[in-house]
Amino acid sequence: MGVFSEVAERFRGPAQQSRIRQAAQHWPSINDLIMATSKAMDLLEGKPLRSALKVAVIAGSIAKLMNLSEREVASVVYAALLHDIGLVSLVSNIFPHLPPGLSEKQLFQNHALHNARVIGNPYEQPLSNELFQLFHQHPLAAKDFLRKVCLSQDVGDIISTHHELCDGSGYPFGLVREQIPIGGRILAFADVAECVLEVTVRESSAFTSRKHALESFMQIKAPGKFDPDVIAVFGSLLETNQDFIKQISSLDVENMVRALLPERTMTLSGSTLLSVVEAIGGLSDSTMSLYKAGRSRRVADLALTLAENLCIHREQCGELAMAALLMDIGHLGTPTAILMKRGPLSADERAIIHDHPFLTQEIFKGVPGFENISLWASEHHERMNGKGYPGHTKGYEISIGGRILALADVFDALTSPRPYREHCHEPMDALPVIGQGRMTLYDNQLVNLLRKVILTREIPVN
Repeated sequence: MGVFSEVAERFRGPAQQSRIRQAAQHWPSINDLIMATSKAMDLLEGKPLRSALKVAVIAGSIAKLMNLSEREVASVVYAALLHDIGLVSLVSNIFPHLPPGLSEKQLFQNHALHNARVIGNPYEQPLSNELFQLFHQHPLAAKDFLRKVCLSQDVGDIISTHHELCDGSGYPFGLVREQIPIGGRILAFADVAECVLEVTVRESSAFTSRKHALESFMQIKAPGKFDPDVIAVFGSLLETNQDFIKQISSLDVENMVRALLPERTMTLSGSTLLSVVEAIGGLSDSTMSLYKAGRSRRVADLALTLAENLCIHREQCGELAMAALLMDIGHLGTPTAILMKRGPLSADERAIIHDHPFLTQEIFKGVPGFENISLWASEHHERMNGKGYPGHTKGYEISIGGRILALADVFDALTSPRPYREHCHEPMDALPVIGQGRMTLYDNQLVNLLRKVILTREIPVN
């Protein structure tokens, strides 16, 4: 049984059996999915994709030069990739405390620099104590996600201390140097060093400027706050590898991360893969607090039912379920103010919303075995008349997976609460609304099938 077939079986439960086609040759590893998740976190923080990968290479390279064991280096790299994953569960709580004109992405972009006093208050207005108290919880909010993606406790220990400073002025514990685990000390420095690079990139494209900014940071701002051994090792790295900044600023940064991690040759089981994908998909659900909980799972359930009724191969059914679970991960790049807006969106706000399927595809591009998944997820807002987004793809140029997801998504949208309207439709009332879009918006065959499925109650509708 192929791993995606096993996903479909696990999603439905062991009682359902079906004909299996030959499995594909390439499957994702846990490393592939964690690296993809790190890109999703970049979106949440308003940073360019691969920013967390740079933190991982800086931290992993320092750990390796400090002669940490292979396992310890890997733990530092995993922690660096996911160091701010705890922000996801706090976004909805942080949002009400943001001062007018400040988005959570603006808050997140420079928080490491602000915490380390590399810069003063970059927000041009005071922030409340309530906001700081909430924000300072994020290093501790990663444990549940780490457990779901099969990472060990030592990764969580590093993440929980990645905002601690050697002089005791960090958070959440106010630890001093000897009390902070070495992985936490390394990651704290790497996080700020990458932010220094990013700020310099926004101001100048010259690599000499970036190196000068890092050297100034290490000489002026870093002493006292960061482990002197960590500072010295990174300084030595910059001296011995003159191209290090160029390397981590290129697409080669992905290969540099892989080289620091243990090779994961064992294929993920369908059960583990489903668990990891559900955890990743749940990140986008967490940022949509005004939406009915379990949205991605409901869409996946309906999409899988439609696919099964079309007698689509079980392997592709598993891929489709995962595409549904992941299709809105690009919404991590959407400001919370837009996701939670009560009332119509402006043209600019709609344009931002329309980016999310493309961003989802960018996150999972290159993950082995995810070719169909990333394509189908990216097409769930395409329409038969070509007036969908982001690609304005027409008719049967839209993949079957994209057409199924489009219908499952709109059915859930119509039958679930949304912040921009007062009421939602009952399932039976949603059918004629969808029926008005047959041929022009949705695949006519799938509209007929959806009606049959809902009328025969083959899926749960609540």
